[in-house]
Amino acid sequence: MNCITLINHIVKRFAPLFILIVVFFTSCSIPQYVTVPVNYSPKMGFSRDSTTIVVVNRYQPDSVKIRDYRRINVLKKMAVVSLQTAAGQLGYLKGVHIINVVDSINYAANTDSVKFLAAANKANYVLVLNDITAGIYPETVYYNGVPSNYYATKIKTSLSLFESNGIYSKKLSGMAEVPQDEGYSGGFASLFYRPSYRSSVPAITTATREATLDALKDYLPFSISNERPLYADGGQLESSVMQIKAGKFDVAFKILNPLIDGADTKLASKAAYNLAVVYEAQGDIEEALKTAKLSNQKHPNDYAKAIIVDLMKE
Repeated sequence: MNCITLINHIVKRFAPLFILIVVFFTSCSIPQYVTVPVNYSPKMGFSRDSTTIVVVNRYQPDSVKIRDYRRINVLKKMAVVSLQTAAGQLGYLKGVHIINVVDSINYAANTDSVKFLAAANKANYVLVLNDITAGIYPETVYYNGVPSNYYATKIKTSLSLFESNGIYSKKLSGMAEVPQDEGYSGGFASLFYRPSYRSSVPAITTATREATLDALKDYLPFSISNERPLYADGGQLESSVMQIKAGKFDVAFKILNPLIDGADTKLASKAAYNLAVVYEAQGDIEEALKTAKLSNQKHPNDYAKAIIVDLMKE
């Protein structure tokens, strides 16, 4: 049997298998993604057109509980970082004037009363840092069943926003976790070694800023970006994806909306999900959540389940 005859024999014998493989790959659609920025306005504000806030540090590390002076020094510096972050972000708000009385040289805690500080600076509010805690912990994540070990810096900040009378206040707590570049081997060895606080200052600084922003999140505008997969498996769905990526949401709506009430429940589910992404991109979180739930009702799917979880948080 020569080579040509052998090839023809193989093709004839396995032709059904080749057809199945082609059908399988042509039926699988590669998901396309779109970046959806979501902007949030502050949930809370200040009643006056012009507001003065005094920023003050009352954090004093407990030298009895924390014996390592290097760790104490890092925490004192982070207290200043936290308050500088708070002062900078609040100062961007319209009509807000910040008076920063934080000792950024000696890191000393201020013991003056809130009422005195407000009166002395003619302020409406006094923002106080009460506590800051830091920790460095080993973490493990899995990618396709393969473990990846790393160290994470975790920061918690505790602030209070006092009215000028020193009586009424609102507690503001924040937390953040930042992975470090330094990995670890895991297992028993991790019990005896972890990065020092001094070597972790960059990660601790980043985590402190993020924890402070988390504490102030109700007073600050912020934005997030979500990478959303889209159903684009042919026809009108693919056309809707092109419009969504081009930012032509009204055109995408006209394509998707009629499909939702169609007899094909799978197609209706996919159209509803894509439309939920459109609503999210337009900032209509309530309608996005409603449409994502409709998608999952018509035909359960992972895309809808994932976006529902995110939208409920938003």
